[in-house]
Amino acid sequence: MKIWIIFKKELKDILRDRRTIMMMIVFPLLLAPALITVVSKVQMMQMKKAQEKKLKLHFIGKEYAPNLYQDFVSSERIIMIPYLQKDSIQHYIQDEFIDAVIEVSSHYNLALGQNKKASIKVYFKGSDSMGITKKRVEQIIKERERFIINERMARLHLDIDIMDAFEIDRVDISSSQEKIGKAAGGFLPYIFIIFGFMGAMYPGLDLGAGEKERGTLETILSSPASRFDIVMGKFLVVLSAAIATSFIAIGGLYLAVQQFPDIPVEILQVIQDVLSLKVFLMIMGLVIPVSAFFSAIILSLSIYAKSFKEAQSIVAPLNIIIIFPAIIGTLPGIELNHTTALIPVLNVSLAAKDLVAGIIDPILMAEVYGSLFFLAGLSIWFCVKWFNREETIFRN
Repeated sequence: MKIWIIFKKELKDILRDRRTIMMMIVFPLLLAPALITVVSKVQMMQMKKAQEKKLKLHFIGKEYAPNLYQDFVSSERIIMIPYLQKDSIQHYIQDEFIDAVIEVSSHYNLALGQNKKASIKVYFKGSDSMGITKKRVEQIIKERERFIINERMARLHLDIDIMDAFEIDRVDISSSQEKIGKAAGGFLPYIFIIFGFMGAMYPGLDLGAGEKERGTLETILSSPASRFDIVMGKFLVVLSAAIATSFIAIGGLYLAVQQFPDIPVEILQVIQDVLSLKVFLMIMGLVIPVSAFFSAIILSLSIYAKSFKEAQSIVAPLNIIIIFPAIIGTLPGIELNHTTALIPVLNVSLAAKDLVAGIIDPILMAEVYGSLFFLAGLSIWFCVKWFNREETIFRN
């Protein structure tokens, strides 16, 4: 009962603060949709710009391969630069004076005449917009290659199918949910892990170090509530803020996906199926223990700190630390197993990916929940023990 009274008191104090409302509601609700919208639009604009851009190319050895040279000249989106010093072409490309250089060997015609491979060297800058320059140049070369092969087969009275020894019929047994789920599931943990941590950070710092600075911590310590009651009341407020922030962030992301006009209808349908109520509740079930883990740690450090500023400097590095396991969870080959299910944050990332894909193993899921609740309980125990030390509370 005393815990509930402390909880209501601290919650009212937190909700009166406009900065808390901004961090818990406005910021995640706007940032998540803004991220997916801005990133998608910028990526599409850059791809369109790179595709429509007129490439500036230089061709070395056009006298040896006049047909290939003419293929490039005939393209409407290519400008041929006639005269360049060969020993400076890499500098020209690096400085973006030209986009690429095609160099043909002097033995080009001889090799083709003997039904061999002709040597072609392409200089380009791989760090340009998603490798579009390389793709566009190689597309023209491939078209000329197909023409030469067809001509060669006709001259030798051979069927073009002789070039293929196998006819591979690829059957992908993965469902649409698994395909998109594996990709979307790698992104979703970022949302509720990062925003859950952010949602817990400000209330956690304010209810510990903030009260020390304001001198209000002594008042609540003089109440009939025990130290355990006070810690649990504050902890539940921080936990509620973390969970609410994660819910709001994912809700904002879901709304943004539905409103984004450039996403194909079939993908939208799969996303809606993936984020069904059952899967959504299971994913959010992961948020509770990991948010409890974050909340207890942040509250412990906040109680230890002398001031709000010191608490910020102590907690700030955790923003970077929690990112690494989440990133590792998106790497190819990293799967949820009996070992990774015990690693905090990483297990959440991998479990969320399998949940969205619809291939979660119930035993591994139980192991993930067990490890998270154990760490959350351990963190709460540590927080209470820390709060019972007078030298910690009155450290300032």
